[in-house]
Amino acid sequence: MNKDSIIIFIDPIDNNLLHLEAAILGPMSTPYENGIYLLHIKLSEEYPYQPPQSIIFKRATMHPNIDEYGKFMSELFKSESWTPAMTIKNILEHVWARLAIPNVDSNECDPVRAQSYRTNRHQFEIDAREWSIKYANAT
Repeated sequence: MNKDSIIIFIDPIDNNLLHLEAAILGPMSTPYENGIYLLHIKLSEEYPYQPPQSIIFKRATMHPNIDEYGKFMSELFKSESWTPAMTIKNILEHVWARLAIPNVDSNECDPVRAQSYRTNRHQFEIDAREWSIKYANAT
């Protein structure tokens, strides 16, 4: 799947360009395959010079870089790592890529989910797939 086909839509919420709703498809050959993942992206008034304030998965998603409240965590969205060249499309591509390949070796992960991923990846992927079917309409 090429990255141009991963984004289903991006729309402002209530015509507010700092609050976006987006949907992406789950990466192929992962527990997230065929899922539709709805996101709420909150941008700061300084965007693109500052990273998004938050990226929230609106439905439950079992992933090491997504906490129990749906907050997506990535070192890329820290001020010291951020570049103004990142477009909304680039942000969504990064989220999609992180779904495919979690980063469990950084501080940007849910510690319980990261530990589960590290110690019993097979069971973690079974559980993640079940959540994808239940919450992201994966088939």
